[in-house]
Amino acid sequence: MEKEVISSRQFTIITFLLSIGTAILIIPSSIASSSKQDAWIAASIGVVLSLLVVKLFVTLGDQTPTLNFIEANEKLLGRFFGKITVVCFLSLTLFAGGELLYFIGAFMKTEVMPETPTMAFALLFIIIIMYATYLGIENFARSAEILFPMFVLIFIFFVVSITPQIKFENIQPIMEASKTSILYSIIRFISVFSFSLVMLLMIYPASVNVQQSSKKGFFIGMLLGGFVLVTLIILSILVLGPANTASRTFPSYALAQRISIGNFLQRIEIIMAFMWIVSIFIRTFMYFYTTVVGIAQIMKLKDHRPLILPMGIIMVGLSQIVHPDIVHSNIYNDEIWPIYAFVCTILLPILLLIVAVIRNRKSLGNSTEMGHADSNEGLMTDASNAVSNQVNQTKPDNTDSHQENQAKPNNMNSNQENQTKPATMDSNQDIQTKPATMNSNQENQTNDANTDSTQDNQDNQEKIDNPVSTQDNQDKSATSNSSQVIQSEAGNATSKQDDQATPDKTSSDKKNLE
Repeated sequence: MEKEVISSRQFTIITFLLSIGTAILIIPSSIASSSKQDAWIAASIGVVLSLLVVKLFVTLGDQTPTLNFIEANEKLLGRFFGKITVVCFLSLTLFAGGELLYFIGAFMKTEVMPETPTMAFALLFIIIIMYATYLGIENFARSAEILFPMFVLIFIFFVVSITPQIKFENIQPIMEASKTSILYSIIRFISVFSFSLVMLLMIYPASVNVQQSSKKGFFIGMLLGGFVLVTLIILSILVLGPANTASRTFPSYALAQRISIGNFLQRIEIIMAFMWIVSIFIRTFMYFYTTVVGIAQIMKLKDHRPLILPMGIIMVGLSQIVHPDIVHSNIYNDEIWPIYAFVCTILLPILLLIVAVIRNRKSLGNSTEMGHADSNEGLMTDASNAVSNQVNQTKPDNTDSHQENQAKPNNMNSNQENQTKPATMDSNQDIQTKPATMNSNQENQTNDANTDSTQDNQDNQEKIDNPVSTQDNQDKSATSNSSQVIQSEAGNATSKQDDQATPDKTSSDKKNLE
């Protein structure tokens, strides 16, 4: 399958609606039963502490930027232990998804359509979830964008409509609840509100286009969702009272039933049901999507779509047996779910984060050692190059000295030939042919011409009165000119050495002429 990518704005909206989820209906009753009128204080503290939970998820996502949560388990913990943790995590998502379908059926049967069986609501709702999973995360994100403004408008209308019925004496006295009850309410709130945000690691940051913006969106969406829940808890206590809020199964829905504007606009509690259906749709989709994709990755399937139908049927069947009644559901959510969710959604990410940090440090240390080794090899290579350059620079000097040694016998022969005047022309021809021979054998030995030209210039100054030497000088000058044209790239160091050797040769020539 092609990789699906959503925008950071869509990710923020998904985070906002996912954090609300089922809490919009059940959380006021759950924490009001223990904290009474101080339930809003426990909820506010829970929102602040949830920032640490989101920080944990964001840090883990940054350690594995190209992997989702299921892939990160196998990558960091290995195939064996990774699959064990994945199976435990998927058991949570499958069970929680079935429980959400149970809540949908129980709410619709209890409050809206008492004559309709819960199986019908669960089946209709799972069809929507399955279709959204088949279309992919991109289409799901677009649907969340469409539902978000509707949710916000209905919430604003709900708050404005219920505000006239507020009674501030219901929230007094403040800070009367014990610390134990406050602590229990905080744990209960966080378990329902922020533990489920671990599902976002299936799309963060691998499927979000801008990681930095999505990181901010993670915190912003969570804070907005917490604001909505705290507002609903405060309104439930202020309007219904702490005792009435704790005794009802769905206090937010009962709060919406109190709306009455001019004895004309009444019985609009269905708008509260719409808000809850939107938020629970987002959360149920994330549970179902995580379960299907996770099983597909464990089984090494390239496409998760063939698993959508069987997993949908399994989840519908699970919704009918997960809780026999609402009392069992309340006990499970108050006593078992916080511990179960804490292990799979908090302890497991902490373990993965520790392993990821250790592995990244080891890989960083190995790369640093390799970098030092490469630098040492580079220094050794530079040193060897410098040595070779020095050797190459010394070789021309040796060659020049060798050329001088070879030139000396030639100069002696030329001096001997100069003593026999009749063989002057032959000696000149020999002098002309010797540089050519040297040029053919040694192309880089280019200094013989300079030496000969220097000698010829000195001979011309001392042989002005000798007609025979004049002819010889003309021949030598022609020879030197031709040699200078052919060999024009003589080295400065070699010419200096030749200039030092020239006086000796000049003195020998003077003696021969005398």
